[in-house]
Amino acid sequence: MKSESSNPSVTERDIEPLRGQIDEIDQKLLELLNERSSVANQIGHIKQQLGLPIYVPSREKIVLSNVMKNNPGPLPPEAVRRLFEQIIDETRALERQKYPSK
Repeated sequence: MKSESSNPSVTERDIEPLRGQIDEIDQKLLELLNERSSVANQIGHIKQQLGLPIYVPSREKIVLSNVMKNNPGPLPPEAVRRLFEQIIDETRALERQKYPSK
């Protein structure tokens, strides 16, 4: 069923290039997430050598504040917070695997 506001010049073929853009962006995100995890692992190694805890709540608060403050949208701030909380949780889990506490 078509809505009254549908544009007859728009077809389903118009979706494909946009999906291609999303696929490219997803690859870039994946590269960046893995790069971020690699840097976090380096930090985890230093923390282990210094006997510091993996989890530092004050640092997590700074990271979340930074991404929310610099979010240009269209994602709402709380969505950005949830996404980055998950990224941080997964990165921390990786650090704990690689550098378990003694």
